[in-house]
Amino acid sequence: MRPLGALLHLPAAVLLTATLAACGGGAGDERAEGDAGAGTGGGGRGTPVVLRERLVTATDAGEAPDEVAVPVGDDAALAEFTADLSDGFAGEVAEAAAALEAGGDEELAAQVVAVGCDEPTSVRARRTPEGAVVLEAAQAPSPGRQCFAPMTTVAVVVLEAGGLSAG
Repeated sequence: MRPLGALLHLPAAVLLTATLAACGGGAGDERAEGDAGAGTGGGGRGTPVVLRERLVTATDAGEAPDEVAVPVGDDAALAEFTADLSDGFAGEVAEAAAALEAGGDEELAAQVVAVGCDEPTSVRARRTPEGAVVLEAAQAPSPGRQCFAPMTTVAVVVLEAGGLSAG
């Protein structure tokens, strides 16, 4: 029969082993420079880098999440993106885009990133195998309150130049 004290250390050892395994670190985890997901920056097929972001949320806006980010660097593109949004929500998205002021070596993009009861606090960008850029909302902690109407969140971001192109 084993002493009880020896058995109490078993769950901690299992948890530590699982945590270390999840962190990776094996030789097969290295990525070649320029591979999608390698964090190499905008141009080419590397992971696009979000330089600045604004998240705009409205209750019961009725939009569904978009599949990919779209450029909104000029008035026509921004108007096309916001055409299906309510007037007030479209105005807030346009204000967020104007406040970000993308420079010559940057690109402005937007995407409806979430519809639900929890408001995301940040986004990250990733590139699909087809070369499109997708903005993904960070998992928001549930506020523990009842949701009466879903919230729609639009991410407006500044990416490094070439971030939207597949290269």
